[in-house]
This record gives sequence, structure tokens and C-alpha cells, in this order.
Amino acid sequence: MNWFDKLLDWFSGFTDQWEKHGVKFTLYTTIAILIGGMFELIPPFFLTKTAEPIQNVKPYNALELAGRDVYQKEGCNNCHTQMIRPFKWEVDRFDPQHSYGKDGYSKAGEYVYDHPFLWGSKRTGPDLAHESQIQPSAEWHKTHLINPRDTAKGSIMPAYPWLFEESATIDASKIADHMRGLQKVGVPYTEEDILSAPNLLAGKTAGDALIAYLLKLGRDTAELSKSLQ
Repeated sequence: MNWFDKLLDWFSGFTDQWEKHGVKFTLYTTIAILIGGMFELIPPFFLTKTAEPIQNVKPYNALELAGRDVYQKEGCNNCHTQMIRPFKWEVDRFDPQHSYGKDGYSKAGEYVYDHPFLWGSKRTGPDLAHESQIQPSAEWHKTHLINPRDTAKGSIMPAYPWLFEESATIDASKIADHMRGLQKVGVPYTEEDILSAPNLLAGKTAGDALIAYLLKLGRDTAELSKSLQ
């Protein structure tokens, strides 16, 4: 009998003992999971105090916030991430213009006003964290959303032409309510910001709002980086 078989026999004997005491095993397993869960869930509540907004990062205006709602509603975060990892090859890929200086990866301070975070983990499509610098044309985005194949041959992304129809006009009152809700969890919206929502959203469709949101991604930190160069 080799050493592996001996180890397997020992482990089998060990597990047999636990299988004979199913109630105790279940109880101890539950306790272990609860303890592990506490270590996993409690620290983030304290980490929020250490993540400070990066200078120049501003909350989404009413139109951009409406676009963010559309982004979530249409499930865009199921195929697109919004976080550049701190690897050189990744930074080079998603910051080809070097708009973010030598440290072109994502920072916690960029996301302090995001509720919820839309980092994602699946890249069926490209990462959009720097979209304002990679593709700054609003007209390009409109063409792409109406029919992705017109801008990216072979794309498997669904088309969203209805986002630009009159029936998809944004309801300003809902966005104002959303802004008030975010205000209560710490997003520094002023009453003036909220009252300006109807003017910003007048006649705007869901597609217009989504484009405004995409052109906001990474814009503030890029402008800060350029001002420091």
C-alpha cells in the first residue's frame, strides 16, 4: 500500500466518524459558515470610511443618472465590466491614449457615488470604465446602439433602436425622486441639481440618456489627469 492509499484510508476513517454524528457535523458547519461570513461581510462597512472621492469626480447629473438606470434595466452590466485591473497589459488595452497618466487602472475614489457598483465580471463586450476616452463620439454610440453591426462587424450585441423612439422619453419626476433617494445615502446632490432635472431631461429619450452616461464613464478622472500633466 502506497502513502496515498494510507492517507486516503486515514481520511475515510476521519470522515466516517463525522458521518455518524450528523447533527453535530451540521451544527459545527453552520457555526464555521457564520464565522466566515462575519469576516467577509463586516469589514466593508468600515472600509467605506476610507474611500474618499477623487478630486474632480462629480455625481451623475440627471441625464447621466437616467442613462445609468437604462444601462441597468437593459442588463448591459451582464456583458460589460466597468473596472480596469491594475495590470500593465490591461491598462495599455483600455487606456491607449494614456489619458489617465502612468496609473491608468481604476481607483476606489472613482466609484464613491455609484449605487450600486457596476464593476461586473464578464467581458462578452469590452470594459467601459474609460469609454469617454476610447469612444468620445455621441453619434458613434447612437449608431452602435441602434445597430451594433454598423460599427462593429460581427458583433453579437443586441440592437436597441426603441431606446430612441418617442415612447422612450424619460420621466423627469422619477429621476428627481431617484436623486433625492441617492441624496439620503450620501451623494452630494443639491436642491438646485434636483430642480434642474426637468430642463436636462426635456425631450430626451432613454437612448440619449444612455449615451450621456457612457460619455461620463472615466471623463472626470481623465480631465484631472490632463490638468496635472
